Amino acid sequence: MKSLLPRALELLKEWGPQTPDAAPRCVYRMGADLDGFPVGCDCSAFVARCHGGRKFDGSRWYNTDAIYTDAQTANKRWRQIPAPVPGCIGVYPGRTRNGKRTAGHVWVVEDVAACMTIESSSSGKGIARRKRPAWFAVGAVGNGKPILFAAYVGG
Repeated sequence: MKSLLPRALELLKEWGPQTPDAAPRCVYRMGADLDGFPVGCDCSAFVARCHGGRKFDGSRWYNTDAIYTDAQTANKRWRQIPAPVPGCIGVYPGRTRNGKRTAGHVWVVEDVAACMTIESSSSGKGIARRKRPAWFAVGAVGNGKPILFAAYVGG
């Protein structure tokens, strides 16, 4: 398993808040890939950057639904693992309910015991370290689907 944690920590240092109370220097923007002004990034672009990729690799878009499906079936980039470990990802897909689309989410696991993640999220306002105990609970769900933990295998 290639740990994404070293790169996630580098991106957090470069683009995250200077202090715990400060706003991140990179704002959350759906579809953004560490671009624009102010610099914006969404969760899947953040994870793509953690393994050396981009939000769009020239042939396909990198998003939570694709990550979730790959981890469950194809294992081209991701292989589902039974429990979280530092440096893996957690992910749940988007969903459509009553014609309204809700985005999924993906993050890098930093510390399992402390339930800490490094992620780019609208609630965190960008790249930030977050405490997410509900996501580490047995049977945790996001958007009504089981949260999966996965290791990066390449691709």
